[in-house]
Amino acid sequence: MMRNAARAVVAMAITTVAALTGVVTGTATADEVAPGTTAQSLFNKPGPHPVATTVRTNPCQESIYGMVQHIGVHIFGNRDDLTCTQAFPNGLDSPIGVNTYYPADIAELPNAPLLVFMAGFDANPGMYDALAKQWASQGFVVEIPYEFFNSLAYVPAMGIATAVLANRDPNSPLYNKIDLSRTVFGGHSGGGQAALQAATVVPPVASLIDPSMRVLGVLAIEPGPVAIGAAIGVPTLFLTGYNDFVVPDFAWVRWWQYNLTFNAPSWIANARGVSHFSPIDGLDNYLSAGTAIAWLQYLAFDDDTAKQFFVGPNWRLPADQTYFSVERNALANAVK
Repeated sequence: MMRNAARAVVAMAITTVAALTGVVTGTATADEVAPGTTAQSLFNKPGPHPVATTVRTNPCQESIYGMVQHIGVHIFGNRDDLTCTQAFPNGLDSPIGVNTYYPADIAELPNAPLLVFMAGFDANPGMYDALAKQWASQGFVVEIPYEFFNSLAYVPAMGIATAVLANRDPNSPLYNKIDLSRTVFGGHSGGGQAALQAATVVPPVASLIDPSMRVLGVLAIEPGPVAIGAAIGVPTLFLTGYNDFVVPDFAWVRWWQYNLTFNAPSWIANARGVSHFSPIDGLDNYLSAGTAIAWLQYLAFDDDTAKQFFVGPNWRLPADQTYFSVERNALANAVK
């Protein structure tokens, strides 16, 4: 009787702990997204991890070239000051390189997914410093390759190479800590175009680059025109802006990118009040920053709360008041 009583106490304790941690008989439970909740309000916040990087930024207007860029984006409605590195022509450092961000506590974490993100045409990589730090704080290793034009597939190839070498280097803090089987490409403007190109050419040869490498999907933010949806075979989210006159939602991003994505699940969301340069504004001023995080969390971590915005008959993104219009294709409709 005493033994049975002890077993009952242990079973009750296990059940209680499982309930408190959100796990019952091995099944994870998700927080239900309340009606009216936006992805921005739910996800646009720092993650739980401190961030490590050697990247140093300064106000862009410290250089003549950066001052012109600074004035230009403010004409289009940006509110916060741009940040730049010293990469030429914003400084005297090399115009070609790769900036790396990662969780500072990565040694204590499971292997981290990889995000290779490309800056826009003519954009300094430091303009994406806030976004990169936010993504790294969410648990990603973030590589930002750059070479001024940032618009063709060899640019993400630089980021992949940097990550693969760091993952194999015993002297690197990232040694054996990057999960290449959870690789995501992303980019803004010309960089979004390069991300789409990479999603076309890399997946078929990923195992030749590294036996464990697999491309999970693409985050294409207001991408350039030199990419075609029919060639993409991985899940893709297109984020556009209602106030974007450089990459209008009704132009190529819809004509031959989203509309022609026949071979993979695809989503497109057109945000109110977002211009072409909003992604290099402050995080609170880029109204799709939270949706970008939700997408990355869904792809790389299969986060149940993030998943609710993209998957199922009652997916939440169409009800998100951030967006003027939201669509997904037939393959996305079938995702469960």
